Amino acid sequence: MPRFLSAVFAVLLLAGLSVAQSDRIELFAGYSYVNSDFSLTSPNNLSGWNASANLKLVRHLGLVADLSGFYPGYNFGCVGCGQSAKIHLYLFGPQASFTLGRVTPFARFLFGDSHVHFTAQGEPSFRYFSSNDSFTYGAGGGLDFRLTRLIGLRAQADWLHNRFQTQDNQLSYRIIPNVARVSTGIVFRF
Repeated sequence: MPRFLSAVFAVLLLAGLSVAQSDRIELFAGYSYVNSDFSLTSPNNLSGWNASANLKLVRHLGLVADLSGFYPGYNFGCVGCGQSAKIHLYLFGPQASFTLGRVTPFARFLFGDSHVHFTAQGEPSFRYFSSNDSFTYGAGGGLDFRLTRLIGLRAQADWLHNRFQTQDNQLSYRIIPNVARVSTGIVFRF
């Protein structure tokens, strides 16, 4: 599934580049923070990256592909008894925006896949969940502040819901299905 979603993202990006005309494409890259580790790997919050491409279909409405990655780890205090994970979110959906001078607020609805790959105590095939993939959906928005015609700064927040379930359903009470993701970074317009 992640390879398919990566291919869809690449096709959207290439298609958008082929029709690039006066701010029809927005590329975003930056830092991302999630308020809770929903992978059961670490008791801490998550820091990682977020990238997206928005292809404007009409003046105020576009189609966005949003990717993010987080890499939590936790050591229990002994050699070889830690755990780590790679979490990737592949989300797509509509995004509405309008420009007010140098500021462009936007709102969006996202849906797609969350993928978690665990490594625990040196076992790369360890699994907490019944499936390492989960349907994920959410909504959010933010503000772009235009620095130049082609470059801007972005601040955004998204509420995301996943449907991960543990294999034995005994740790289900620890899974946090609703998380807030806050991202900030640079926007490029073409």
